Amino acid sequence: MHSLVIEDQPTIGTYLGRLLRDMCGIVDIVETNAEARQAPGTFKYDLAAVDRVLQDGDTFDIVVALNQFSERPAIVMEDIIDELNSGADNYLSKPFEPQELLARLRAVLRRPRLLAPPVLSFGNVELKPGINEVTVAGRRVLLRRREALILEAPLMRRDRVIARHALIEEIYGFDDETESNSLEVHVSRLRKKLSELGGDIEIRSMRGIGYILWMASPR
Repeated sequence: MHSLVIEDQPTIGTYLGRLLRDMCGIVDIVETNAEARQAPGTFKYDLAAVDRVLQDGDTFDIVVALNQFSERPAIVMEDIIDELNSGADNYLSKPFEPQELLARLRAVLRRPRLLAPPVLSFGNVELKPGINEVTVAGRRVLLRRREALILEAPLMRRDRVIARHALIEEIYGFDDETESNSLEVHVSRLRKKLSELGGDIEIRSMRGIGYILWMASPR
């Protein structure tokens, strides 16, 4: 899952980023209206936490713009009044308590498009999203964060190909430095782990298109 934080107070932005990263995966943090307007054109976001007023102006029009996307993110706004009139799904006033923020985030994440099952499975592989724990042939191990995100993406799209660019969007933020073959390196490591653990599925490359989960050939 890919989240966007629009917040010009570094302490709050860092806190929100850490919280969302633990809950959801990849998080981008922007501090100005100019950056916030550019971000949705770079990535497709599932969740946006938006400060109502930044130092360089009001973010009302940004929330309105986010609502124009065919696959709009769930939106939580901080502070002031008219938040819900702008199209936000929930709001909270500053200063807010951590538990109150968690409650708001969980409320918007209950939207069916965003709510992943507690366990994703295919063959003898089971993944618990958010905690990066995979069970393969009865053996439990923790994956690296990006490995877990790579596995989660096709598990959420059973029997469908996930395009390479879409997978990159799900595992990297725009502040991450990515080399041309970095995705393939992560996929290769994940394949090796699944194989060594006795997994009966494989992540198959579809040349020029992307990746799909497939039942592995019997050994």
